[in-house]
Amino acid sequence: MIGIRHFFQRQTETPAATFVFFAILAALIGVMIGTTGVVGALLVAALVFLAAILIWPELGFALVLGLIVLGQLVRIPIPGTQAEALPNDFFLPLLIVAWLLKRLLARRISYPRTSIWIPLAFVILVMAGSIFLNRGWYDVGELMAGSLYAVRWVEYAFLFLIAADYARDRRWAYRIILGLIMTGLVLAVLGFVQLRLVPDFSFMAPNGWDPHIGRLLSTWFDPNFLAGYLAAIAGITLSIALLRGRRGPWWWVATSVLVAAIILTYSRSGYLALVASFGIVTIIRSRALLYLGILVFAATIIFVPRVQERVLGIRSIDETAQLRIVSWQNALSVIETSPIVGVGYNFYREAQDRQGLLEDADAHSATGADSSLLFITATMGIAGLVAYGWLLLAIGWEVLRTARMSDLSPEWRAIGLGAVAAMVALFVHSQFVNGLLYPHLMQFIWTLTGVLVAVRTENRA
Repeated sequence: MIGIRHFFQRQTETPAATFVFFAILAALIGVMIGTTGVVGALLVAALVFLAAILIWPELGFALVLGLIVLGQLVRIPIPGTQAEALPNDFFLPLLIVAWLLKRLLARRISYPRTSIWIPLAFVILVMAGSIFLNRGWYDVGELMAGSLYAVRWVEYAFLFLIAADYARDRRWAYRIILGLIMTGLVLAVLGFVQLRLVPDFSFMAPNGWDPHIGRLLSTWFDPNFLAGYLAAIAGITLSIALLRGRRGPWWWVATSVLVAAIILTYSRSGYLALVASFGIVTIIRSRALLYLGILVFAATIIFVPRVQERVLGIRSIDETAQLRIVSWQNALSVIETSPIVGVGYNFYREAQDRQGLLEDADAHSATGADSSLLFITATMGIAGLVAYGWLLLAIGWEVLRTARMSDLSPEWRAIGLGAVAAMVALFVHSQFVNGLLYPHLMQFIWTLTGVLVAVRTENRA
């Protein structure tokens, strides 16, 4: 009840918030009386969540961050379409609404001065334009689904602004970074459990998932996306672990857990992401550790047969590589049909199906290409590739500026270096999977960028 009293004590300054709170409460009561079943339960949960985060906005942000761990365990079908939504697709809009209400009622909406805003607006404009110009190719249901995915992309980008706002408080900035790291560690541990209890994932093939056997998937059900995420976080933990004067083995243990999980994914794109992440950190922080890492990696290849098979398989075209080549060829075929504006953001499945390129249109892999840049070009054309490339450069520049800022504490510069390594790792990783547009990875990128921009700009203020 302390939070409730605190909420109403603050309303002497912002009485409009009291009206908003009671409006939500009235709506909640009305929904409970007038609806039943799953829809009613979802509406009630949404209203409860909205009311709660109006009182404790940080609670909503923490929940949205924590739902990364839930991964693909819960997928909610969108009526009238083939699309499915993740829990964050419902909670994130509520967080945005609550955050905007709190800031509007307090008459304080601040945003950091950054080079990201113009390319971000350009990407959104091109994304919307690609859908509008291709509207004649799709029926109402397909247009609705594609448009919802575009809206979702904007919602995840909104996390940049929200994270930057909360990270103005240095304590909250550190908590957010720690929260991101914890999601990676929890996913790794859950992956160890999954590998022990459910090593054969072929029973999920009828549901559109790849039939992985003996690979660490955790709750994401995909070793490649998971390995990229863990490699990005491992870059941050390693950078902090190498910070001089830091006591305790915690960061080394965390890094070791993440590396072990990445190895057990047997994901070549994940291995490349890890090499990129660790390579950047060790070249700058510790050449000795770089050489040691090369020796350990070589020993792992020699003494772990399955790792050896995956790594040496790069020299030849095995079944997995063949599927990736087919995916790239399909993307190039789609690009040829509309090279300037693309086929419409997230209408990739429909475009492939129209050309007869899909063997199984219901497979989850049918919605994307095994390369983010190819997917962006196919769906938004060359205009989208230019816009997104500009945005990625702006994000990378802002993160690099934080890592190089001499006025920051050594710990925050170390986090900044780890973030640079993470961004490079994800970019390398995205050449082999559609990682830059994967919801959980987008959440990581925007949240991390928002925190680092806020830490740098607030330090100068």
